[in-house]
Amino acid sequence: MNIVLIDDEKNCRIVLRDKILKYDSNAIIVGEASGVESGLELILKTKPDLIFLDIQMNDGTGFDLLNKIENRTFKLIFTTAFDHYAIKAFKYAAVHYLLKPVDFQELSEAMDRVQKELPNPNLTKDFLATYEKGKFDTICLRTEDNIHQINLVDIESIKAEGSYCVFHLINKKRIMISKPLKEYVELLPIPAFLRTHKSFLINLDLVETFNYRSSKLVLHSGETIPVSRRNRSNVLDHVIKSKRIVLKKNS
Repeated sequence: MNIVLIDDEKNCRIVLRDKILKYDSNAIIVGEASGVESGLELILKTKPDLIFLDIQMNDGTGFDLLNKIENRTFKLIFTTAFDHYAIKAFKYAAVHYLLKPVDFQELSEAMDRVQKELPNPNLTKDFLATYEKGKFDTICLRTEDNIHQINLVDIESIKAEGSYCVFHLINKKRIMISKPLKEYVELLPIPAFLRTHKSFLINLDLVETFNYRSSKLVLHSGETIPVSRRNRSNVLDHVIKSKRIVLKKNS
């Protein structure tokens, strides 16, 4: 696999190079660059299989560089210092990223995943559009076999299944993800998505009724969702604010 490193910090490139070669001594690092223009020139010259791309650089961003490339046939792993908004964008789009300083175990996991996947220029394009708009209408869910791009409005509920969670969509489709529910509680917007129970996150727009006495919600699909005592007052508050939801106080 031919690899290119693009980062304006030389020390970061040195550390990253060492960890990549520790992961795979046969990896070929065909070049390094420190910015947008030099990175673009290097990519066009070497046509790498995989690029490690920094976001903030002296002459622009990694996104500026990607926007200059029409045919993205390479695989991509972003490297970045912590940026809450950028990390949220990465998670919505299911693109690969590593936080600096790069941890060897996380690099190994990213490399394992990226080597199994085909290059997906559309995924990168959609990610860039989402990042630049600053608005998340969709989310990409990565399973072992595929990446599913889902409209947020089509998610009815998410149910915890141990260390996994299952997305229940309005078309009755189910998608199991190897991430805990907590990941999506933190990621998805509030109050559009509301935690009702330790095992459930629901789309408030798809709630039909809330029976306060039995502590149960009924969704458009007819599915009944429990509301825990801990979450009941918060759910009630949002139900009252959403005037179209029927509140029932009797069983």
